[in-house]
Amino acid sequence: MEKETITKRQKQVLRLIYNSVKNFGFPPSFSEMKKDLKISSNQSLLDFLIALEKKGLIKRDNVARGIKILKQGYKTINAIPLAPIVGFTSAGGFVEAIEEIQGWIPLSGDVSRVGDDLMILKINGDSMIGAGIEDGDLVLFKKNAEIFSGDIVLAQISEGATVKRFISEGKPPRLYLKPENSKYKNIPFTKETEIIAKMIRNIKNSNFIQDVAIIKQNIKSNGTKSQKPYFEKDGISIFNEDILKTTAIPENFIDLIITSPPYNIDIHYNSQADNLTYNDYLEFTKKWIKKCFDLSKNDGRFLLNIPLDKNKGGQKSVGADITKIAKDIGWKYHSTIVWNEGNISRRTAWGSYMSASAPYVIAPVELILVLYKDSWKKMGGSKKNDITKQEFMDWTNGVWTFHGQNKKGAGGHPAPFPVELPKRCVKLFSFIGDTILDPFLGSGSTLIASYLYNRKGIGVDIDKDYCDIAIRRLQQEAKMNQSSLLT
Repeated sequence: MEKETITKRQKQVLRLIYNSVKNFGFPPSFSEMKKDLKISSNQSLLDFLIALEKKGLIKRDNVARGIKILKQGYKTINAIPLAPIVGFTSAGGFVEAIEEIQGWIPLSGDVSRVGDDLMILKINGDSMIGAGIEDGDLVLFKKNAEIFSGDIVLAQISEGATVKRFISEGKPPRLYLKPENSKYKNIPFTKETEIIAKMIRNIKNSNFIQDVAIIKQNIKSNGTKSQKPYFEKDGISIFNEDILKTTAIPENFIDLIITSPPYNIDIHYNSQADNLTYNDYLEFTKKWIKKCFDLSKNDGRFLLNIPLDKNKGGQKSVGADITKIAKDIGWKYHSTIVWNEGNISRRTAWGSYMSASAPYVIAPVELILVLYKDSWKKMGGSKKNDITKQEFMDWTNGVWTFHGQNKKGAGGHPAPFPVELPKRCVKLFSFIGDTILDPFLGSGSTLIASYLYNRKGIGVDIDKDYCDIAIRRLQQEAKMNQSSLLT
């Protein structure tokens, strides 16, 4: 049988679908495709889709945006196959709604041996550690696969969904789901039990991923698009957004958060009020720290650079107040690093000079609060470190002494911190390949450290000019290749 050819226009439609799934997490709508392809008629577009489906390149479902690229479709446009990360299942407990797409991972060429109906689950829990499946692992599953006794499966039971080993033994056969951890009991089959998919492999133990960076979450449960990155290259993403409003980052996604929020001491930011009343400032602080909590993984960490106190507008115990807010939200306290910037020469407010009547005490230091979400011990990630023995010895001393960052060296940002700060935080508190977030990107120091030390970095800033400063610094200081802004 002669192989069917695909026209240039059909390939253009297929490429459009692929790019939408890769970049936004779902196929384009009819109106979006018509606009991009400059087609005025629904029927003309439908004819293209029917032709692609007849050639075995796509599969259409009778739902909105219900288009799926098949194995041959990826080959036709020489594109890397994409497998969706769906839900967040637990290898110990149970969850619902496993079909919510959290992002996409590009797969290497050997996916052709596996076929279609692939999906990836991120494991939370320890019930399968005996099979080498640990908390945080990404595991590839195939739907509609033939199941044999001993296979590891994703199963739906009355309590929700779980990953266990399928066992069929005896005559007549006794069916049950078996954990690989003696702390957990076998789960007998019932009428509600359904095998959803079969495990193909644990991604950490293979070369199955073409690009280990997880594509950002681009679909929420209500089906709306998230924001498009302002800049994206080599594992670094910048969003010109308000951290309180952005939907570009999935919940339970971030390994390490490093940031220095506005200090509320009337620094002139372009787009951020820094002269709120103290109560309003604390209310704002509650909101963004709660957002960071939601975005963090269960073993995620939060390094917060804040002042010890301030005297502008009255003496305020900033460090203590923010620490309490974070703990009330749910963050757990680990320790505090004292950063000595060596700024004692800037002291100007002695109060009653040389008198006991009303002296001011000013500590020329800042704090780096070290907080964590649920578990201090990191269970997921690559487990690969790049910290030297001397760095570990020096940096686990809770007093860090290095100079701050001048404005000129940070592109003119009014309140930068030096790359040395996130460098130490990144190497001491994260594994190679972890995802680092700075919700107040500023001049981009956190992303520079993330890029230089082989972490994935996400920065969010409400001010476009500061996003541009961060991009320029990435290109100049981190030697990232020039890249156009995504608009």
